Formats: sequence, C-alpha cells, structure tokens
Amino acid sequence: MLLVLCPLNDPHALWFAGRARADGRPCTVLPTEKLSFPRRRSHRLGGSGGSAARTVIELTDGTVVDGARVTGVLNRMVMPPADAWQHAVEGERAYATAELHAFSLSWLSALRCPVRNRPTPQCLAGPAPDTLRSWAAAQASGLSCAPVRVGTTDPWHPAQAVLAAARRASGPSARPVHAVCLDGKVLAPGVPARVAAGVAALCAAIGAGRSLIGVDFLVDGEDWRFAGTSPLPDLRAGGHRLYRLLLSALGQR
Repeated sequence: MLLVLCPLNDPHALWFAGRARADGRPCTVLPTEKLSFPRRRSHRLGGSGGSAARTVIELTDGTVVDGARVTGVLNRMVMPPADAWQHAVEGERAYATAELHAFSLSWLSALRCPVRNRPTPQCLAGPAPDTLRSWAAAQASGLSCAPVRVGTTDPWHPAQAVLAAARRASGPSARPVHAVCLDGKVLAPGVPARVAAGVAALCAAIGAGRSLIGVDFLVDGEDWRFAGTSPLPDLRAGGHRLYRLLLSALGQR
C-alpha cells in the first residue's frame, strides 16, 4: 500500500495520488481530518529484543492501515490529527494535541518503508528549521543571500524578514522561482549548476538530504536570491519527472 498523508485542502498531494492511481497503483489518501476520527488506533513500540514497532489504524469506513503492509509514504501532515478535540476545554485540547503529535512522530519515524518526509520534532511534515538558521545555512552553502534586517520598521517574523531582504536586494523585474528538491537534487528546469550545487549543500546542512522540500528564490537575470524553504513543495511544479523520481524514492517500482 502506498500511503499519502495530507490535509484535505492539499492539491499537490492529491495530484500525486491521482497520478499513482491512474497508473494502476494501490494508493490510499489519508487526510489528517479523517485520521482524527478513527475507530481505533494502536501503536506498540518494539521490545528490548529488537522487534519492530507495530501500528494499526482502523477508520470508521472500515479501512485498515497496517504499518507492516505500507510500502511507501508521502507525508505532508503538518498538524497532528486532533480535530476531534477542537471543542474540548483548553487544557484537555492541549494535552490531546500533544499526545497525538507524539503518536504521529513515533509512528512515522518507526515505519520501515521509505517515507518522504520523515517527521522532525519541529514539524511533522519534515525538515523545517528556523528560518534564520536556513538563511545562514544557505549563505554558508554558497547561495546568494541578502542581508536581513529585523526591527521596529521591518517585518519581525523571520520568514517575512528573509523575503523582504531578497526583495530589497533584487531589481523590480525579479521573478519568484520555486525549486522542488528531492533528496538534495533540484528538479526545477533552468536552475544554474552553481545554484543547484548550493541547494544540495543547503539540504545537507539542514538535515534534508533524504527529504522532499521546496527552496524559494527571487531571480533577477543571473542573480538567484535565496528567499526561504518549505517542507511542503509544489509537487505539480516538478511535473512528470518529479512524479517518477518520487515513486522510486518511495520504493514503488
């Protein structure tokens, strides 16, 4: 079973699942919202003898997701499946959300099949380091990074500050480019070799060497200014090439 985890409103995950099904591949889309209301959820950790963890989720429609039968996972789950607790009192809601975050982190980390992306404590959807850390790593990796200013007259959120810096440094004709990267390899067309090499080094530096991420740039002529990263890239921008490579990365032949 090829499993796609995503919110209901994720068109990129649904695009990938649609392509897989059109190819005749058994592919199950499991929205976070649906995962929030299971009939039962069982997660047993491996014992001291080295036995593997075992996870079984039974949904209300009778679908059973057995971790031992999953052959690959495209994970775009940003939030834990806690919708069932949204009307609980604040203390109970916070406790349940933390528990379900821990469940999701453990479940996806313990799967023995290929997963893109493995969760991190900071983000269930994969590598999502602090924006300023990504900016520093991008600069150290040889990518063009504009000086970032943060103050009372500038955007205070780090992601906004990095984007504002790139806009200031770029010309008025600069265009945004979203580069999809799979396992450190840029799949967007027209990316200069020096930029692709910098992206590969960036992925290694932020722990995304075996992940699917997006890297944003503002491009003005030959100048590619770094503008941020995302663990939720635009899959459709990668087209058929990304689809085939992602299938292979997920162990689907």
